[in-house]
Amino acid sequence: MSNLLDQPFEEVLKQYDNMIHYHIHKLHINDPEQEFYQEGCITLWEACQTYDPSRGTFRQLANYKIHHRFIDLIRKHSKAAENEKNYVDQHATVEENSTYDYPEDCYFWNAIQKELTEKQWKWMKYYIIEDLSYAEIAKKENTTVDAVKNWGREAKKKLKWLVVIE
Repeated sequence: MSNLLDQPFEEVLKQYDNMIHYHIHKLHINDPEQEFYQEGCITLWEACQTYDPSRGTFRQLANYKIHHRFIDLIRKHSKAAENEKNYVDQHATVEENSTYDYPEDCYFWNAIQKELTEKQWKWMKYYIIEDLSYAEIAKKENTTVDAVKNWGREAKKKLKWLVVIE
């Protein structure tokens, strides 16, 4: 195929479109967003750019590059899915363990609670410990968001000067 470099890429793509689809089906790839097909087209274009007739036929080069690019993409997707699963599992474990009333260092939190008013402690417990938003705290305590923000401001003022000795 010595005139390969003289052809526009659209013609090469028409000739090798079936090869891209062949590898998608051979590797049992579900490609609803056409991500693998696009990657195959890009790989074919790269093969056109790097083709050296002295090293073999273009068909061999395109076949090799497309197949291995798809394998790399499958590995990338598998690794991303594994990382996402690990992230979800890790955070699910954290959420399961966060049903306690106080964090593990009860002495520390008890010392802080003694220094704060009831409402300031509610802000500390809900906002800092349980990671609720101001709106969620306001709804839970049947008050306004501004009131909750004020509890937080006052608690921060007190905590700025508080020294807890272990």
